[in-house]
Amino acid sequence: MSRAFMALGLFALVLTTSCSKDDIDDDTNVELVNTQIPNDVTQLFVEKGNINSNTVVLYSNGGPDFTLDTNYFDELGFSEYHEVYVHQSNTYNSTIINSGELTFERAIIENENSVEILHRVAKHFSDQGKDVYIVGHSFGAILIPALIATKEPVATKYLLLAGRLDFPDVVWQGFRDGQGYYFEDGVTPTEQFLDGSVSAIERERYFARMKLQAAFGKNRYTQLLQNKDLTNVIYAYGDKDEAVGSLTEDEVNFLNSKDVEVYAIQGGSHGSMTEFPHTDNLKSLLFD
Repeated sequence: MSRAFMALGLFALVLTTSCSKDDIDDDTNVELVNTQIPNDVTQLFVEKGNINSNTVVLYSNGGPDFTLDTNYFDELGFSEYHEVYVHQSNTYNSTIINSGELTFERAIIENENSVEILHRVAKHFSDQGKDVYIVGHSFGAILIPALIATKEPVATKYLLLAGRLDFPDVVWQGFRDGQGYYFEDGVTPTEQFLDGSVSAIERERYFARMKLQAAFGKNRYTQLLQNKDLTNVIYAYGDKDEAVGSLTEDEVNFLNSKDVEVYAIQGGSHGSMTEFPHTDNLKSLLFD
């Protein structure tokens, strides 16, 4: 299993990872600055893979993090295509997390910025006549439904890995208010707490991540996507996912009613999609 897929679960992130001293100064916060999305779209992504391919795969990373990990999806094995790692607001503007000043209201705005960034990048390549595929995991898989719900269609297909449509209120509200949760056996929301050794500055950064997570988690996508065409969506989940929880029967029924290709992994965890044979199966579903 990929380290990124294992460690950057939507609601597990703040409880399982810490920031390196090489990346940030643990003793001081930086000032929160406003996010200014540049007119130059090429500043909003990093390319790799076969850049000459007419098939462009846009990646929406899990996290949220304050740096853009351009190896996050390597284990999917899509390097034969033009791979594009798209910034989220929080990776383009690292002060969103590192300042420790993020409010829930500002988190909602920054998530809207992340959706706008992904839409601009998708349109950038679509306008070139490219076949655009959008892939997201965890936090990134919660972002993509917001894109579908609020923007005009710009992608050939979407692949959502280990996301959710309707998080339990207790979970997203807990994250909004600084209380962590995981899903015992992939089902039961269970309180989880930061270790006492976490510094005050680092704790504030964790809380900023939690607010970003909550700002997407509050959305009821079974309602927001009710009138949207989802026939080009593939949705993969593990029924033992302790980070975001398994999809509920209601969520699965909604996806089936919208003719979504639902790929359920029995006994699957948050990162099972990166393991054989699921990688091959999902690749075939996405591109064949």
